[in-house]
Amino acid sequence: MKRTIFMLAMAVAFFGFQSCDDEKPIDPNKLPQAAETFIDTHFAEASINSVMKEYDDFTVRYDVYLSDGTFIEFKKSGEWKEVENRVTGVPASVIPEAIQTYVATNYSDAFVVDIERDRQFDVELNTGLDLDFDLNGKFLRFDY
Repeated sequence: MKRTIFMLAMAVAFFGFQSCDDEKPIDPNKLPQAAETFIDTHFAEASINSVMKEYDDFTVRYDVYLSDGTFIEFKKSGEWKEVENRVTGVPASVIPEAIQTYVATNYSDAFVVDIERDRQFDVELNTGLDLDFDLNGKFLRFDY
């Protein structure tokens, strides 16, 4: 019986800590160099309002909020994972050229308000349309 209780307690402790989310504000100067370079390159006009460092299921990410309303999520390495600005749109310099061309050709009155990069690009337009592209910028499908 004691062994069963011990094993149950260990399982609860392990799985409880494993899925624990933890976030804390950090100084913008503590961002990875790649993240700082990305912000300086694509958002020179904006300043950093806040940075949150998040620990989630053994991964680290940085959520950055800029003065122009942009939200950027960075991986631990400083590589961008998501860029969102629902007011003015994501800067063209962030969007791969093939995706820009596709959107301009097929949705000339629309602009990208959110782009997420993982195993593919997930793109949301200001019209609410969601599009999926491969990592080379080739259109795959509509995301419903």
